Amino acid sequence: MASTATNLTLPVEPVSSAPGATDDDPLWYKDAIIYQAHVKSFFDYNNDGVGDFLGLTQKLDYLQALGITCLWLLPFFPSPLRDDGYDIADYRNVHPSYGTLDDFTALVIAAHERRIKILIELVVNHTSDQHPWFQRARHAPAGSPEREFYVWSDTDQKFPETRIIFCDTEKSNWTFDPVAKQYYWHRFFAHQPDLNHNNPAVVEAVIDVMKFWLDIGVDALRLDAVPYLCVREGTNNENLPETHEVLKRMRRELDAAYDNRMLLAEANQWPADVRAYFGDGDECHMAFHFPLMPRMFMALRQEDRYPIIEIMSQTPDIPENCQWALFLRNHDELTLEMVTDEERDYMYQTYAADPQMRINLGIRRRLAPLVENSRRRVELLNSLLFSLPGTPIIYYGDELGMGDNIYLGDRNGVRTPMQWSSDRNAGFSRADAARLFAPPIMDPVNGYQAINVEAQERYPFSLLNWMKRLIAMRKQHRVIGRGSLEFVGCSNRKVLAYLRRDEKETILVIANLSRHLQPAEIELAPFAGLIPIEMHGLTEFPRIAERPYFLTLGPYSAYWFSLQPASLQVTPAPRSPADATALAEAVPALLVGVNWENVLDAATRVVLDRQALVPFLKRQRWFGSKAREVRQARFSDWSRIRGGSNPAFVAMASVSYSDGWSETYLVPLALVSGEQDRAITTSSPSAVLARITGARKGAIVDGFLDDDTCSRIMALAEQRKPLPSAKGALRGAPVTTIEVAAEHKWTRGGGDQSNSVAFVNEQYVLKLFRRIEPGPNPEFEISAFLTGHGFTQMPALAAALLYDRPGLETGTLAVLQTAVKNQGSGWDFTIDELRRYYERVSARVKRTEGQESLSAPPVAGLVDASSAEESGALQEPPPFFAAIENWYLATAATLGRRTAQMHLTFGAGTGEAFAPEPLAGVVLVALTDRLREHAASALDLLQSKLPALGEAPQIQAAAVLAARDAIVDRLEATAHLSAAGMTTRVHGDYHLGQILRTEDDFVILDFEGEPAHTLAERRAKQSPLKDVAGMARSFSYAAYASLFAFTVHAPDDYGALKNWADTWEYWASQSFLKAYLATMAESPLIPKGRQFDDLLKALMLEKALYELEYELNNRPDSVGIPLIGILKLALPLQS
Repeated sequence: MASTATNLTLPVEPVSSAPGATDDDPLWYKDAIIYQAHVKSFFDYNNDGVGDFLGLTQKLDYLQALGITCLWLLPFFPSPLRDDGYDIADYRNVHPSYGTLDDFTALVIAAHERRIKILIELVVNHTSDQHPWFQRARHAPAGSPEREFYVWSDTDQKFPETRIIFCDTEKSNWTFDPVAKQYYWHRFFAHQPDLNHNNPAVVEAVIDVMKFWLDIGVDALRLDAVPYLCVREGTNNENLPETHEVLKRMRRELDAAYDNRMLLAEANQWPADVRAYFGDGDECHMAFHFPLMPRMFMALRQEDRYPIIEIMSQTPDIPENCQWALFLRNHDELTLEMVTDEERDYMYQTYAADPQMRINLGIRRRLAPLVENSRRRVELLNSLLFSLPGTPIIYYGDELGMGDNIYLGDRNGVRTPMQWSSDRNAGFSRADAARLFAPPIMDPVNGYQAINVEAQERYPFSLLNWMKRLIAMRKQHRVIGRGSLEFVGCSNRKVLAYLRRDEKETILVIANLSRHLQPAEIELAPFAGLIPIEMHGLTEFPRIAERPYFLTLGPYSAYWFSLQPASLQVTPAPRSPADATALAEAVPALLVGVNWENVLDAATRVVLDRQALVPFLKRQRWFGSKAREVRQARFSDWSRIRGGSNPAFVAMASVSYSDGWSETYLVPLALVSGEQDRAITTSSPSAVLARITGARKGAIVDGFLDDDTCSRIMALAEQRKPLPSAKGALRGAPVTTIEVAAEHKWTRGGGDQSNSVAFVNEQYVLKLFRRIEPGPNPEFEISAFLTGHGFTQMPALAAALLYDRPGLETGTLAVLQTAVKNQGSGWDFTIDELRRYYERVSARVKRTEGQESLSAPPVAGLVDASSAEESGALQEPPPFFAAIENWYLATAATLGRRTAQMHLTFGAGTGEAFAPEPLAGVVLVALTDRLREHAASALDLLQSKLPALGEAPQIQAAAVLAARDAIVDRLEATAHLSAAGMTTRVHGDYHLGQILRTEDDFVILDFEGEPAHTLAERRAKQSPLKDVAGMARSFSYAAYASLFAFTVHAPDDYGALKNWADTWEYWASQSFLKAYLATMAESPLIPKGRQFDDLLKALMLEKALYELEYELNNRPDSVGIPLIGILKLALPLQS
């Protein structure tokens, strides 16, 4: 398909859910995005100053839009609230301030409807001293079953080896109870006595509690403080084998009765110690990786990757069904227990200079204030969080950059009300401010007036919207949750690079930990040949080579790259270059004497024909018959254009196939040695035809890569004197005087699947036509015509190189055109605009919460030409659309005028090749027959490929096949046209990729026609509306390609944006057509009124069917765009 090229990946339609995260996946937690929230802090439904379950339920849509898949709720049980709910007084109920048990059950159901799982706390280590179990124990006799629910002692000197965790508030792990007249054991606050898990009855009671909540529908349980469950004399009472037996018992009970549930262990220990809590995959499914979090902050402050690499190197492998839980901040302090004393001092000095910011062995601050509200550092840390091995956890409000209040007691400074809007109380509650459980943040930097959900949802580039895109991207790549981690070598210690890999995908993450710009040379030799695709913008980076991969990284920047084997293009991409060493071994060696000028003499040429030519051709992008079986290939003609020790030739290779078809290809050859040999062999190994051995060593390579060969071909095009070849002659056809500096500096362009392009001194473009056919190439013929008739919106033709053969019409080998200074192709320009368009539209849709609906535009996204001419006026675009896109509509109108001017110039042609002819009679019948035959061929292909398509495209394809009669009717309408206009020469392959943007105008390129067609077909006269149809389909391709790319990481947005895509297509096409029709108003070249519309839509449908064939044969995953186009054209009302 010679349609528009892009670096966007195009799924047929957005994915509805994260891969592997379906409801019946027992490993769902590996792909989860966990959001941690406190019921009391999130939203107050009944306006009593405290958040509640009904308020949380009301805000589930916000969490769903954010993209989270699991909601972790802090303790909500009845409690004296002396430790914010971690002091539980009743395990089987909810705190009345938060609602009722029925309210909680409704929350679970509503969350599950949104595919959000619920994770709650199971505080298994201790209870409140107000819990009935403890009250019963303290009143029971010593040694009784009731007393034995807790750990008691007659002295506070027992277990002297055990550390005190809350060293700021507790002086001992024992507290004397005057009722029991014994000391009770507590690892945390004195009002939180530890349960005695050495007692089987306690374990049974806790398991009963676990089952109570699982029966309600809870999906996961966080087991609080699991290292301290059991005690034993002579130990430090942490990580005891008895504790692991308790956890194994709980896991057995869970697995026996429930599917797809999860246990998350809180064990603030070194990774090697935490590893035991996974067991052999038979204890906890997940565990927190506490030591990683402070080291991420340390690496950021030190601008050195070592802390992260060092702690990850200490992280042991875990069972296949287990996962780490990762976080940046949470409801507690930023714990510094798992760092050295020196590291702790460093962290205090750099992140908590004010003693008010410290508590116990940690720092009580939120994420944004910790990094001085640096947006770049917040994004960098989140990029690491979401890409390192494990499941990421977001603490509520950190997606906004919420601040903290260090002057609130304990850890309450990071548990303030969620900031929903700039309304009073941050939109959290309508209660009087004095009734709030805690005041919202009100400082000028992080206060709710500046930082809130409502404001950030309105702004497309807010942190909130950035986080949504990051979350969506993480969910779309299963490898991040389940793949391996490999650190990649980089000489710059300020740069962290690592790979996430599985059997299907490889992702490269590169992060600059420095506040300054940094260079990075990444060791990626094992991935040579792959193409890094930056995953946020889907931007294609240069292909990886054997040498270190060089990047320049902005301050505090992080990039995710998907390493792809081939370019993600709409047009055919070049094959991945083979390994240089493998190719060097594969190409044949040719024994040649000292004189290399005779390399194409009989003996050596036969060796090249038999051993080298076919493999060489099949490696070339421009060789169009790779799928055919080659019967014979040989160098059929050649002319030496450079003599001496390193000669060069313009050679022609003739190829015949087993199906009887034959072709001839232009293959300039250069014989190179020394440094030039090494350079070409290394950078372009596929361009090597053969190695030369003997007295001198070197290689025969594609002469297009040799600067001097290109200069000599250009010189040949400038002179009319023929240069004889073995069986014909090369002849220049200069049009203008070529003025170029004596020293030629050549750069190579991308070309396409049929030619090769090189630029000299940024003044001229040399285009080699690889497939040679008798007769003038349309690029030469049309460029000469348009240049001669004063059409200026194209590169002027300077010269051509022609090929004369006895008995055959003169062919075209190359053209030389003036280079045009430009700002890129019309496609790139349009795609960039559409990215901005969808960002603005998406923000508006979310801001209005879907209340502003947009109807689908008229059929086919085109103006009804007949009604437009009759009324003399067109309807206006929607106001918001007009406000943001009027300037692009003006640009499309300019393109419409330039297209019409090109067609009017064609219409002024004379002579057999260019004179217009009526589109009537047998010509019209032939057109209708061609359209009908092409439709049958395309639909038959679709039918044969239907079983291989995915579920969504199968539905679309079935609809297209069911509409076969409507499609044929649309095409056969052309047979009844009474005044169809004229046929002229046309561009023939007209789309946004064939134009260049030049300031406020356009230049039209590439008049070669569709390369897959024969030369006779490309030179045939056709209706000018063929080009108009091509551009209209290009607008459609751009609209949907951009929509699919924009929603690939946010599939839920697709439905809300689809009508906006249709609206953009409609008005871009309408603006183009309106200007085109106004310029062509008096011309007889095109039909009028309804006949214009019928012919145009038939030709658009033909183009869409051509696109369908291409996608089916080359990129079946992208078949959705032409299928949508066909349905809109064939079934205008139903589609």
